[in-house]
Amino acid sequence: MKNKSECGEVMLEGLIIMVFTMLLMIWLLAVGFIFYQRNVLTAITNDAAAKVAATYNNPSSDLIMGYVSAESVANRDLYRWFDNDQMRDLNEKKADAYIKYGLKRTNFAGTIDDVDVKLEFVCDTALRKHIEITTECTFNTPFGGVLETFGMDKQITYTAVSRADCTDIIDYVTTIDFAARYMSGDEIGVKPVKLVSAVAELIGTLMELFKYNYI
Repeated sequence: MKNKSECGEVMLEGLIIMVFTMLLMIWLLAVGFIFYQRNVLTAITNDAAAKVAATYNNPSSDLIMGYVSAESVANRDLYRWFDNDQMRDLNEKKADAYIKYGLKRTNFAGTIDDVDVKLEFVCDTALRKHIEITTECTFNTPFGGVLETFGMDKQITYTAVSRADCTDIIDYVTTIDFAARYMSGDEIGVKPVKLVSAVAELIGTLMELFKYNYI
């Protein structure tokens, strides 16, 4: 039989092991939040870059759905791809609001300490442009006190950079509309298939004439 002192030792040893195990489990949770916050920041920045690039020429359009009014399209500048400070500022504000909203919805209250969003418009060639969004965010990691106990910082700053090619839906619609009208013959007054057949027949006839003239 165990005496009272031995029972007390077992209880004390169990308490020490339980406290250490709880600290270890909370530390694992905190480390999990670190990876979660980094992945969330990258995913939201990528999503914002894709949406802003798709609506860059329509800064008044809805960023999530892409909806734009007919009046806004009709009043667009002819040289809409010429970058200017006003358009870049409007799109940067849209990206900033979208990223902050996404981070707020995917983290606990008080976790987001500071968010800084920068947008840069880059002209690669005459027909190709892209944007680059840089997001720097400081997180107050949940269970940060345990991280400090293990010599880690409870505040961690991440930087995510995302790039996306700019697209103009108006150019796409114009091209598709022209192709449809061309194939129907509305643009040239005759269907392309008949035109190609007529040209091929004419070339064949001319070749036969030259052949008989040179024989």
